[in-house]
Amino acid sequence: MLAPPRQRSWVQKAFRPSVNNIGQRVITGAAFTFFGIALRLGITVGSMAVLARLLTPTDFGHVAMATVITELAAVFSNFGFGSILIQRTSISRIQIDTMHWCAIGLGVILTSVVFGLSFFASHVFQDDMVGPLLKVLCLIFILEELTMVPRSLFSRRMLFQQDFFIQSGILLARTGTAITMALSGLGVWSLVGGALTGVALYALAYSVISGYVPRLKFSVSFLQSTWRTNGGYFGNGILFYVNANVDFFLVGRMLGASLLGQYQNARSLTDEIRVRMVQPLQRVLFPAFSAMQNDPDRFRDGILRSSRLLALAFTPVGVGVAAVAPELVRVLYGVQWLPMIPILQVISLATGLGAAGSVGSSIFNATNRVGLSFKIFAISTSLSVAFLLFGSQWGLMGVAWSRLALAGVGVVTFRISLGLVQMGFRHLWQILGTPFIAAGAMWLLIASSRHFIQTWVISISAQLGCLVAIGMLFYVATSLLISPHHVDDAKEVFYKLKRHT
Repeated sequence: MLAPPRQRSWVQKAFRPSVNNIGQRVITGAAFTFFGIALRLGITVGSMAVLARLLTPTDFGHVAMATVITELAAVFSNFGFGSILIQRTSISRIQIDTMHWCAIGLGVILTSVVFGLSFFASHVFQDDMVGPLLKVLCLIFILEELTMVPRSLFSRRMLFQQDFFIQSGILLARTGTAITMALSGLGVWSLVGGALTGVALYALAYSVISGYVPRLKFSVSFLQSTWRTNGGYFGNGILFYVNANVDFFLVGRMLGASLLGQYQNARSLTDEIRVRMVQPLQRVLFPAFSAMQNDPDRFRDGILRSSRLLALAFTPVGVGVAAVAPELVRVLYGVQWLPMIPILQVISLATGLGAAGSVGSSIFNATNRVGLSFKIFAISTSLSVAFLLFGSQWGLMGVAWSRLALAGVGVVTFRISLGLVQMGFRHLWQILGTPFIAAGAMWLLIASSRHFIQTWVISISAQLGCLVAIGMLFYVATSLLISPHHVDDAKEVFYKLKRHT
């Protein structure tokens, strides 16, 4: 009598994930990702409204200066260990353990380096608070590397439902810690305490739920086989750092902590679209695209549909934030933050333009064209530095307008990524064209309705609600008329979710 097959462990199930029902799994993953987006957006915006009234722009500026250093160190942690585990069609236990110990070693090195840099950072930024903040924030790196393997295996197995509950619970704990510390009068340290709490809980939760226990085994040959890919991810990480932080460095160095705090919060709010919303969807698309990379037709169809959904959903968010910025800043931040209104308007437009194009990075990674991605990113980074240096001569607004100009460079990069799978300008227009037409018309309607709303509605919060409602209804109606393919994609996702539930 044959013995029953041995049941595979949680980790073993990630060795070679099945591609059966991958469309349904992507839909389910996207659904939980959207739920997470909505929840995280509500929690983050709500907590920001509280913290902006408890802390000063200078407090946020101190942390933004420290972040320039920690983000530089984070570049070195982006050595592609997790992406390698996700991208390969099959992996083994020794490969998983090898990537884990590489990540841990890197985390220890980065923690030590940032601690050492903390003794010089205050002089670089001419700010006495930066050094002490870095001495504590350096602990983030070792904690983050502890989660590298579990998070990668979650993505590889497309366990987005479990990931949703983990991240949502930890975000509540993180924001609760920051607000509690701010209410206790701890000032800038409340932002640091919230960040450390979140990272520590991430490490604990992912390790416990995955059940992954590293073995004392290491494959030098496997590590050597990944050097080229690792180098590509690392190079892209360096360039991403420059793109994301050169404006913070210029504003902090030239204009001081208070103005940097205003600029940082304007970017933080718009980054809720790019980071909190779009990047979680990339975690769904990357493993899905990797699984479909040998089926070109399905691959192209998935890219087109995913990009259209992103454009339909997130383009109006970026444009809408710009349209209602005067009311939004008063409601969320209070009167001390009014100077950031024009900054927020310009940066939000840039974010809306770049949302759908974020699929490009998943295309480069899934097709294993990291080297090409690095070359293109190097060119765009050079342009970023040049634009921002030029724009900084006109202060905060000059930097903001430079960010908007660079969004056009992002569209060109997206077009190049589409070319890797034989898609062209026609597909680019299908993705971006009608959502931007509808969003632009929405902006004009909101602007023309503002005086009427202000005349009849007294409360600033109610004015904001009315303008948002008018904009949403108009955008939906316009999309139904001029964006049939985008709407059909959204309907298909809705019906699949309905059948699944």
